[in-house]
Amino acid sequence: MTPEDLAPGERRSTRVLVGGVGLPWMRDLDFGTQFIRRMRDLEWPGDVVVEDLSYAAHRVLHLLQELEPAKIVLVGAMPRFEDGAGTIRRYPLDLTPPSEEDVQARLGDAAGGTIDLDHTLAVGRYWKAFPEDTVVIEVEPADRTFGLGFTDAVEAAMEPVLAMVREEVGMPTETAPRQ
Repeated sequence: MTPEDLAPGERRSTRVLVGGVGLPWMRDLDFGTQFIRRMRDLEWPGDVVVEDLSYAAHRVLHLLQELEPAKIVLVGAMPRFEDGAGTIRRYPLDLTPPSEEDVQARLGDAAGGTIDLDHTLAVGRYWKAFPEDTVVIEVEPADRTFGLGFTDAVEAAMEPVLAMVREEVGMPTETAPRQ
């Protein structure tokens, strides 16, 4: 279910928000966006919202205020240059707010069109928008250039990441298409 599925003014309980953050048309960096598109074809519990969060961090803040999820699982690709391409990292988000200078710089970057997982995490942490139970699942990209489609290493990460998300949501890890 997505927020658009609700009637105007309708509010429902959100146990888990699964959000993808990606840079459209930037090969492997678009992982979060494409992951969410593929996930929407799967069956999810009614209290789980699956949403593409590939937009300015201040809009993500508004969505978090609207949904008030008990848990958030964020998925994306971030170059850390510590692991090989396609490496998956899953970790609980450290909720320590970044410095005001860091947030101002990231908001300035966002105004210029830069949107990535780290920007969303920094802004959300600064305004204390994330619940304590926030998990990040990120993939090390190989190709960060303009274009469509993933490298083989990042494409191979799709199913393991889906299994991790299903585990975080409390579901069996096998996938089942919607009827």
